[in-house]
Amino acid sequence: MTTINVIRKRTARVQPGQKFQFDYWMLLTLAGLIVLGMLLVYSSTFDLGLRIKENSLYYFRRQFVALLLGLAAIAVIMQFDYHVLRSISVPFLGLTLLGLIIVLFFGEAIFGARRGILEGSYQPSEVAKLATFLYIAHWLSSKGERIKNVTYGLIPFSVITGTVAALIVLQPDLSTAGLITLVSFTLFFIAGADWRQFAAAGLLGGAVFFILITTLPHAAARVDEYKMTLQDPSQAGWQVQQAIVALGRGGLFGVGLGESTQKFGPLPAAHTDGVFAILGEELGLVGTLLYIGLLGMLVWRGLLTARRARDSFGGLLALGVTCWIGYQALINIAVITAVMPFTGIPLPFLSYGGSSMLITLIGVGILLNVSRDTAVTRRAQPKRAKRKD
Repeated sequence: MTTINVIRKRTARVQPGQKFQFDYWMLLTLAGLIVLGMLLVYSSTFDLGLRIKENSLYYFRRQFVALLLGLAAIAVIMQFDYHVLRSISVPFLGLTLLGLIIVLFFGEAIFGARRGILEGSYQPSEVAKLATFLYIAHWLSSKGERIKNVTYGLIPFSVITGTVAALIVLQPDLSTAGLITLVSFTLFFIAGADWRQFAAAGLLGGAVFFILITTLPHAAARVDEYKMTLQDPSQAGWQVQQAIVALGRGGLFGVGLGESTQKFGPLPAAHTDGVFAILGEELGLVGTLLYIGLLGMLVWRGLLTARRARDSFGGLLALGVTCWIGYQALINIAVITAVMPFTGIPLPFLSYGGSSMLITLIGVGILLNVSRDTAVTRRAQPKRAKRKD
């Protein structure tokens, strides 16, 4: 029995005319994360908007537009069977790879990296997360037991994941490339890959990652900085030091929403990579635990959805989205708290960034779709007759 058998397979189909069944816990959790995120976006960008755009609402409005588009996308996604996504997974990934190539030549250079166009409104690496996990879920679910064969399993998996990761590394963006690789490895393992293939893929991926972080100048510098931090915390990088100061200043209940001082200059990228520190400064330990609790609830509902999915495609798709959001939040928080070397990656729902917000909401929409399908299917199945003594 392979690991994928843990994901339940159901054959019952949704009958015409049946009402939608929503995961209300997931919806409530999503609402809480959105409200908290928009509050933090405004708090961390109003000064930046005044200084750069002479409009305190400039960045908030852009994020709000992305939010509306994301909510509209969820409404659209809920109208059809998620199996339709199988048919678009290949062209979607192809267009995403094209976008990753285009941004390398025509992207806007910011801090030495080319990651987006139109002032960062479109970032192909964000789209690549969804496109890769959708394609990987489709590809793995179509292989079945053949995935244990190197020809059908390890080799094509390595080519698919490696191509996407390589294009993102060239931007350079090691954190997103690492995230995509990590989630893809998780799906490969859950889908039932032979342990020897999984070990080989892990060793190969680890070796490539080690070579990158030791040869790329900016990555090597961050690793050296982290080693120094372990020996002497006072030698931590400026951004990490200021993030720790913000978290410490917040204490238990924080200094008050909007009252952070670190966001006014001392903490670089306070509205993107460092927003968790601003959350801790303004709302204290209670605020950070609130966010972690809401995110934990979303991850739990996502894993439950993956476990209950009626087929392997739905299960792997739900698992991919759940791991993506969970892993990304974990990496960001680990960086801000100096648990791992510094790397720039947005915090789901809280960091400013239209592409990140929109794509994350689309991912949650897919989760809700799979969850709804599962709930309707379970209700459509005949109940077992009661045993008579």
